[in-house]
Amino acid sequence: MFLPAETATTLSTSLEDARLQIEARFLDGGTVLLSVLDCVSKMIDTLDGMTVSAGQDEARRTQAELSDVMARLLELPRTEQERQSRLADITVIEKALGNDVAAMRETLRYLRTFATTAKITGAGIAEFAGFAEEIIERIQFGREKAEAFASKLAELSQQLKPAIVRGKEIVSDYQQLVPGIAVDLAAGTKRLADHHGHLAAVAKQVRALAGNVQTKLATVLSAMQIGDITRQRIEHCQAALAIIDDYLAADSGRGLGRDRQERLRSTVALLVYLQLDETRSDFARDTTKIVKTMASFKSDIGSILELKQSMSRDEGAGTSLIRELETNVASAQAVVEQVTAATAEADQLSESTGRLVQELVDGIEIVKVVRTDIQYMALNTNLRCSRIGEEGRAINVVTAELRTFAAQMDETAEHILGRLQVLQTHAAALAGAPADDGDTGLHARLGTALTDIQRSAVSMETSLDTLDRQGELAVEQMDSTARKLDFQAHLGDVLEACAAEIAGEAPEHLPDTNGIEEALADIGQRIGRLYTMVSERELHARIFGSTPTLTTTASSAPASDDELFEDALF
Repeated sequence: MFLPAETATTLSTSLEDARLQIEARFLDGGTVLLSVLDCVSKMIDTLDGMTVSAGQDEARRTQAELSDVMARLLELPRTEQERQSRLADITVIEKALGNDVAAMRETLRYLRTFATTAKITGAGIAEFAGFAEEIIERIQFGREKAEAFASKLAELSQQLKPAIVRGKEIVSDYQQLVPGIAVDLAAGTKRLADHHGHLAAVAKQVRALAGNVQTKLATVLSAMQIGDITRQRIEHCQAALAIIDDYLAADSGRGLGRDRQERLRSTVALLVYLQLDETRSDFARDTTKIVKTMASFKSDIGSILELKQSMSRDEGAGTSLIRELETNVASAQAVVEQVTAATAEADQLSESTGRLVQELVDGIEIVKVVRTDIQYMALNTNLRCSRIGEEGRAINVVTAELRTFAAQMDETAEHILGRLQVLQTHAAALAGAPADDGDTGLHARLGTALTDIQRSAVSMETSLDTLDRQGELAVEQMDSTARKLDFQAHLGDVLEACAAEIAGEAPEHLPDTNGIEEALADIGQRIGRLYTMVSERELHARIFGSTPTLTTTASSAPASDDELFEDALF
């Protein structure tokens, strides 16, 4: 049995058709697989980003910030109660001062009465005429200052009343609102942290599955080198048929005679059949692995989609938590605004109280000067009355009373000064530390914390949306790839047909090589230079009896199919 030249031509045409189909199919499949791998890689990047944004340092900082804010909120009722206690102390002092002012007014009224009596008593004595008028003027000046003092005290009383009423309302509001708000903030923050932690854990699971798919895709891409290997071996089979045709058409081949020509052609036909049969077998084996590996993606992708849908459902709960936290933070900010307003009122009251206290102190000092003047004038009058004798006795009695009541006024003034000093202390402490210290205060910190939470939520929602798109695209491309990588349905059939075609023409055993040894060696070397794989050279040696001498190009090629896989991209 021998292979006719026309049959070799037909076989070569069939092999060329198989080669072109393999090249096109594997090139198309490889492109789609690379697209799927890119989608899965992007999914992994997105999941890694979700893991980072879902529960790392920023989330812990936000939780710590809210915890500190909550601790300060819980201090607000106590702080406001202390402020109200100071206001109550100021009120007590204000009332005591009112009693002192009433006593001073009474004393000044007596002083004026006695001064007027002294003026009448000494009306006939020229030496006392100016003195009585002068002492009345000093007492009148003291009365004016005492009235000014009383007016300032009344002004303080008017300021205290609304502040106390407002303070009681604030304390009541704090006691009703703050503990609940603090608890709600704590619970909401913990639930959100737990939610983000859950999403991060699920994202890690999805990432692991996606990583598994990524590894399998890399394996498939590597295994798809069988397409290039098959294409090369088909080309080598075509080239072997061309080499025998060219050799027999040359002078050296034409002179061999028909029998030796037929044996040479049959030897090459057997080589091509064995090479093609091995190629077909390897192709079927490796493409079956590829198809099975691709089929295993279905469960992985199904698990990814199921977990992803779970994350999407959980994100609805996360959105609800965000809205709940927004409400809680808004309530906390409203309380802080009350604190700010109350603090502003307290600061204003403290400033006003301090100013009024200083004015009161100044007024009392003037009254004390008036008291001193009256005492000195009364003492001088007593001395003068002593020199005059019996005529000045009546005046002397009156001026002695002036000195007594002036001393009482001095004692009252000292009481007032002592109370004013305590009042100054309470007024200074009234403002205390402000509950909201500007941009870094509670109100701003609550807003910043809420912004951080919302930003984290938006980042999570964006990542989930991106993951949805990437997952859908990956599924679509995997379905398309699975259809395009059904090699056996077309390519395997083509190879089977080629193998069957040459099987009918190739001999079952190696033909007799007697008389064609030199030609076989020459043809074997020419064909052997084509090979790039060990398996080809080993099979070649079985037919031609020796391993072909490798050229520089051939020696640089991979030694085996496995090494060729290792040279793949993945």
